[in-house]
Amino acid sequence: MVQARLFKYNLLDFAGDIFSDKCNSGGYFTRLYCYEHSHIGGLKMNSDFISELSLNALIRIKENSWNGKNYVELEKLLTDDINVINYRLDALTDLIENDVLFEAVKDILPELMTLMETKGIHSGEADEIDSLYAVRDLQIYVNLIDYLNEKINSTNIKSKLFTDLKNGINEITMDESFARLKEAIPENTRLVSDVQSVTLGINLDSGLHPTEAGIVSINNQKFVSGSIIDKVLRLDSGVNPYQCSSPLSSPRNLLMNSEERKIFESVLNTALYKLVKASIRSWKPAVRAYTNSKTNFILGFYSDLRFLAAGAEFFRKLKAMRYPICRPKVCDKTEKQCILKGMYFPQLVLDGIHMTENDFICDNKGMLYIMSGANSGGKTIYGKAIAVCQVLFQLGLYVPAEYAELSPVSEILLHFSASGKNITQSRFTEECEKMSKLMSLADEYSLIICDEPFSGTSSYEASAISEEVLKAMSAKGCRGVYITHIHELAELPEKINNSDICKSPLDNLTVEINQSNGKRLYTVLRKKTTGSSYAKDIAEKYGLSFKKLMTHT
Repeated sequence: MVQARLFKYNLLDFAGDIFSDKCNSGGYFTRLYCYEHSHIGGLKMNSDFISELSLNALIRIKENSWNGKNYVELEKLLTDDINVINYRLDALTDLIENDVLFEAVKDILPELMTLMETKGIHSGEADEIDSLYAVRDLQIYVNLIDYLNEKINSTNIKSKLFTDLKNGINEITMDESFARLKEAIPENTRLVSDVQSVTLGINLDSGLHPTEAGIVSINNQKFVSGSIIDKVLRLDSGVNPYQCSSPLSSPRNLLMNSEERKIFESVLNTALYKLVKASIRSWKPAVRAYTNSKTNFILGFYSDLRFLAAGAEFFRKLKAMRYPICRPKVCDKTEKQCILKGMYFPQLVLDGIHMTENDFICDNKGMLYIMSGANSGGKTIYGKAIAVCQVLFQLGLYVPAEYAELSPVSEILLHFSASGKNITQSRFTEECEKMSKLMSLADEYSLIICDEPFSGTSSYEASAISEEVLKAMSAKGCRGVYITHIHELAELPEKINNSDICKSPLDNLTVEINQSNGKRLYTVLRKKTTGSSYAKDIAEKYGLSFKKLMTHT
């Protein structure tokens, strides 16, 4: 028999031994911002690029929610705080380089999810069965702590985030209350899973009328009939705590007609049901109070571990496919550093498409690049690869490159033209409005990637507008890439770089092709596009090359 007082002691007495958590326990991504002066809640920047770059397909975190709240919003994790970026990179490095830790984190996430859901779903009214089974949350909690204690202490951890987790787990396991809880859990779990009877305590008045009642214990054995003489004289062999002092009675054994029996059964069952229900429900606040207080520490890591585990899994997959990944060197925002060597677009790699690795470097000769060259030569993918590297960096993650040095940016601004050959004048107007909005957000710390803007108008108009836009980008001090089909723009760097407005110097990029057969090599070169090769490519695109035309004769 498990006494109610023991059960109550285990829960209420332990509830005072709450583990103190200096961070906002159970909060949203709080652990990834555990720096005294860091801004919690994400960088306030335009985040349209999250969907434009399909970043949720890269950091694959299973979508789920409880209590109507989604866990995963990548834009809330963007930061320009270099301390926070390094802090996250340390934690991610532990997960990428440490197989034991990575597998342990993956293993505990489903259990943490269960506790998180329980905490949310059961915050309101619950029935007696739910209240009774709430005890099992404690078993999940104990198992989690024991498992983490074993795994996290058997491996080399370097990051502050996982060191904090390790120290917290060690403090919990060394606490006397945790040992007492572990001892009590098996008995309480058995009680929940195998209820056979209840012992009631009933107080009577002087006339032997019941005045109040409550549950003394919940038992895993049934009561059996006995007699008062047997109990007094103990004529039975041994003492059976489940033997009654009188024969067990049911309405069928009483001298009642059918109508009286029906009334009796209804009254008795209703009274007993309400009594049991009320007593069991009264346990719920104690169980939940203890469970919540104890699980706050571990649940405080939940959202952050999900994000870091998803990031680690993504980069581990790229590494297994023999593509380079690197921990970027974090530079101050004012340095405006951007060095990417051997970078690539990871989405295509994960789709099984071979990627050519390329470089992108901002220096005193070029912060803003005009990129032109052959169609279908990889220009759009190159621009997206730069943006993806910058976003991943400001999420505090590795980047898909051999080597990287990066400074945070204030905005990541993308301008991709509408697809299709027949772009109407209204669409062209919309494109101009989009560019105007983009430039209103831009400042000297912005990264801008423009892909074939103004392709729906004449070459003359597009060239004139593009020159004005590039002059403004340079004057504001932006960095980035301006991809264009207008090869005349390749002459702009010399003109703008020698002007008084230039803050970001311009340079040219082009995609390499095999001059003999026109085959795309997808290699990006830092040089000016030659007009002859580009003109030949345009003629090929529309089926008007010399070779093609001569086949008609």
